[in-house]
Formats: sequence, C-alpha cells, structure tokens
Amino acid sequence: MEEASLVLLPLAGAGHLVSAVELAKRLLEKQQCFSVTVLLMNPRIPSMKSAIASSSTSYVQSTAASNPRIHFIDLPLIDFPYENCNNPSTFIFHYIDNQKPHVKEAIKRTSSSSSSSPPTRTAAFIIDFFSATMIDVGKELGIPTYIYFPTGAACLGLMLYLPTLDVKVPCELKDHQGEVEVPGMLPLPPLVLPDLIMDKKNERYSLFVSHGRRFREVDGLIVNTFGELEPTALKSIANGECMPDHHPTLPVYPVGPLLALDNKSQDPETSQLMEWLDKQPHSSVIFLCFGNWGSFSVPQLKEMALGLERSGHRFLWSLRCRSSTDLDLKEILPDGFLDRTKGQGLVFQSWAPQVAILGHVAVGGFVSHCGWNSTLESIWFGVPILAWPLYAEQKLNAFQLVKDYGLAVGLSMDYEKDGWVSAEEVEKGVRSLMGESDEGQKVRKRAKDMAEASKKAVAQGGSSFSTLELLAKKFML
Repeated sequence: MEEASLVLLPLAGAGHLVSAVELAKRLLEKQQCFSVTVLLMNPRIPSMKSAIASSSTSYVQSTAASNPRIHFIDLPLIDFPYENCNNPSTFIFHYIDNQKPHVKEAIKRTSSSSSSSPPTRTAAFIIDFFSATMIDVGKELGIPTYIYFPTGAACLGLMLYLPTLDVKVPCELKDHQGEVEVPGMLPLPPLVLPDLIMDKKNERYSLFVSHGRRFREVDGLIVNTFGELEPTALKSIANGECMPDHHPTLPVYPVGPLLALDNKSQDPETSQLMEWLDKQPHSSVIFLCFGNWGSFSVPQLKEMALGLERSGHRFLWSLRCRSSTDLDLKEILPDGFLDRTKGQGLVFQSWAPQVAILGHVAVGGFVSHCGWNSTLESIWFGVPILAWPLYAEQKLNAFQLVKDYGLAVGLSMDYEKDGWVSAEEVEKGVRSLMGESDEGQKVRKRAKDMAEASKKAVAQGGSSFSTLELLAKKFML
C-alpha cells in the first residue's frame, strides 16, 4: 500500500500540542501506512517560555522515543520582535504567518524522495486554529487541509459564527444589551464570551474574525470533543447554521476525548502527593488546579484559603501566586492556615500531575479554570467541576459546563473585578460540589454518567472511534 504522510502544525503550548499529537497517535492506529511529521514552532513569548518548556518538551521527547512513525521537526526561530505586538495572541498570529516559507519547505522535504525510497504522498495538512493563514500553503502545494480545534464544539461554533456576529452586533460585545445568540448554544450573557473578542478596537479581534472566515476554506474541521457531550453544537456546525452565508457545509469530525493518559511523572514530589492521597477516604478530596498559566493575587489566595478551611472538606491545592513563584506559603496564606489545616489539606507550588490526581479514587471534586484539556480529563475520570474560569475561552466553557452540560457547579464571580471570588462563595461552592446541595448531587451523578459515555465514544464502535476510522480512510483516497 502507498506510504502516506500526515503533517501537523500545532501551536507550541501544551493545551494545543499534546492533544494534536494524541490525534496523530490515534490516526496511526487506524492506518499502518501512515507516518506523521509534527512541525514545531517555538515563539519567543516571555509569558509562555516556562509553560512551554515544562509542559511540552518531555512529552515530545517521550513520544518521539516510543513512536518511530512520528517525527518532530523544529521550525527555524524567526526574528519577529514580540514588542511589536500589544498582546501574546496578536504576536502568535503574526509569528505563524511569518513561518509560511519555512512550513512550505518542511512539507516539501517530508514528501521528497531519497535515493533509497520513493516519494511519500502528503495525505493531509492538519493545522491549529491559530494557523488559518497556513491554508495558503496547503492550497499552493495541493494538499487537503484540515483545521484541528483543540477546544470544544461550542467554541468552534462561535469562531465560525464570529464573522456573522460581527455584523449582527456592531457595538462592543461587552456593551451589547441582552444576551448574545449563537447557533447551537443557550443564549449567552456577553461577559462569558472569550476575552480575546471583547475589544473590537484591538487588532486581535479583527484577526479572529478573519480566521473565523478563513475556516470555511478548509476540507474539514477536526474537533477534540465527542457527540454525546456536545450534540447540539456539533449538529449546528454540521448543518451550516454557524456559517449561514457559506455553502456547501463543511464536514466536522468529533474525535475526542484526545488525552495523554499515559503521560505520568515519577519525580519524588509526585510520589509524595500520591502517598498523601492514598491515605484519604474515597471521593473525599477536592483538587484545585488552574493550568500552566493560572495564578492569583495574594488577596485572592487568602480568600480561597479561608473558603477551603471553612468548608471542612479535604483539599489538595496547586497554588500559584501572581507576584512570584518563590514566595513562602506562610507569607501568602492567612496566619496559622497551614497549621490549622494540617490534617485537612495539602498545599504545593510545583507542577501538578493532574491526570494522576484526577484518576485517584480519593478525589471527589475539581476546582478548575475550565481549560478544555482539564475539562476532558475531569469528564474522563467522572470528577465534577467547580468552575473558576480565568482567561481565553474558559468563561464560555464554564458557562456551557454549568448551564448546558450539567457537569459543573458555578461560582458567583465579579467579572468587572478580574473575576474576584469571596471566601464565602468558595466555601459555598465547595460544599455544593461535594454533594451538600441538590445541584451538587445532580452534577456528581451527571459526571459519572458522562465518564462512561466518554470511554464508550473512543472504544471500538463508539462515535469518536468510528469518526477517526472515517477520517483515516478519507486521507487514503
């Protein structure tokens, strides 16, 4: 059978890179004649350096060592000054656009023949949604091009609908009177829309609108979700409701959850955390973790601490302070907190082995920023969420999880004050999530049911399993 190569261009951040490579692994399972080349961009963004290094490098190294059919190529660093842009997302758009000639050459080298082997056909070019301008490269080389969307179908639907929404709502979205209507979703309060599209005067807004329009030029949309989780949003995309001025409709391929469940750490601190969890009763611990970039001010951390203490529930807290990672916990937390909660909880400041913790039988709740990877991991393990969104599309994810999917308890948050949450609200939220309210009990049951559905989706004959088979066969045509 003819050898075929898939070329992936993910964003460097762990939330994009890891699930894209997991997609590659699943496709390799479907077709033995596939090989995969992952093109790695490493933009020099000060706020991203440590997050990328800590979360991605070891994953890439272990994947390359264990999967000989997956090859990683580092694209050249581009001398495009970060200072020229007013925020990281705008810089990323421009940085990616400047990578076009390097990506084109890398794809050509991937498919070219050597003296000992025939040319390899590039069957598909799969790009991150930030990389929509790379559609030009796919067209120039005559390669079928697909968008890989690492977040949910609701967010994808919003991106597809954004060019239409831009016309329908001429004012700033945050100033819109009433709720915002997007196909496939409940009516949205304006303040739960992603921060990235809330300021029309900012260049990044026009870039997102442009990308949403360019999505319509690809051969298909691959999304990290599954039909049982987001049926309405997926149906609206498939029916063309999110692109009312575009025909024909684009095929959408829900292939999730794509999770790196075997990406485990063996360091001593991880062992200590797991030993502590081993001593706790079943489903008794609430785990607090807010992703690679989630951090808080000292006043907010003090409120969180007081709320946790007053709830009376056991907790495991991955704490990150906005001012410094080196501050002593006794300087950050309320006086005497660590002594008073010694038998109740454990606080640490290092990287959290999130998959291992969520998969532990002692964990019964997850206070999360609602990043999509974290959301899918919590769903997989049947752990209900207390939603505390911080940035990007997380407020939209949180709204969907609470109001539509029934998988999370919501916090009362003051979005006008940087999402401030009081100690009283933390206590109330924790108590509810751990089953002390009717809402919490419903969410806990729903989480267990959806965990079973997520596993069935990727098992043989499941919805995502079948979609991946369909996609792999399409690439071979």
